[in-house]
Amino acid sequence: MARAGIELILVGLVGGVLGTFVVLRGLAFTADAFAHCALPGAVVALALGGSIAGGALAAGLVSAGAVVAAGRARATNADTAVGVVFFGLFALGAVLFARLGPFDRDLSSFIFGSVLGVTWREVATTAVAGALVVGILVRLWRPLVLATFDQEAAAGAGVRTGRLDAALLVAIALAVVAAVGAVGNVLVVALLVTPAATARVIARRLVPTVLIAVAAGTLAAIGGLYLSYYAGVAAGGSVVLVATGMLAVALVASPRSGAAPAVRRAFRRQHAV
Repeated sequence: MARAGIELILVGLVGGVLGTFVVLRGLAFTADAFAHCALPGAVVALALGGSIAGGALAAGLVSAGAVVAAGRARATNADTAVGVVFFGLFALGAVLFARLGPFDRDLSSFIFGSVLGVTWREVATTAVAGALVVGILVRLWRPLVLATFDQEAAAGAGVRTGRLDAALLVAIALAVVAAVGAVGNVLVVALLVTPAATARVIARRLVPTVLIAVAAGTLAAIGGLYLSYYAGVAAGGSVVLVATGMLAVALVASPRSGAAPAVRRAFRRQHAV
């Protein structure tokens, strides 16, 4: 339980910080693509008897480089580049799995997560990946914020938006690989998107949004772990369900844009006339 709790808290922290920029820049599909692009690396690692996380990390970094290279072609936009790399590497993973299998270990932990079975080595890997992600964001904070809200102004101010986008893709790839062991390939994007979406419903400014996203991701991790323990259900799915429940509550009750306060204000206006 201790290892699982630390692993999920690390994932929640990293997901909250990076997820804010994923949501603001509309990169949810890109993050999902990286989760699936990690498959060939995981398969090769299994075939060689190595670490699934290490293989997935290598594949994630390769996919980030491939997306950047494909996106620079004049006839290819960013979405097309992500789609091409996504389907190509996922297909490669399927072919490698069929060709190199069967394996002594299966890919169920990679696909669905197995946070209760994580080792201290995997926790350390997550911590290192998370530190790299946070380091990238801190180093690029000012130009990243400017480019997030106004690409043209950022370019006019001398920001190299191409390199900035490449660094953000690398950060997303690192975060996805860090979270795969906790919630699995299928649900990993939820921990990047859902806490940040919750924060966007509640907060207006960027820094409070990041802080709320971190808090939401951490609370979802802890709450999901306890739900998994007492209800006897999968930990990864429990974490995502708690995060989704928090978003639902925010959509209803948020003072800024929640449905219930909006109805109450409309009711008051109607009776004030």
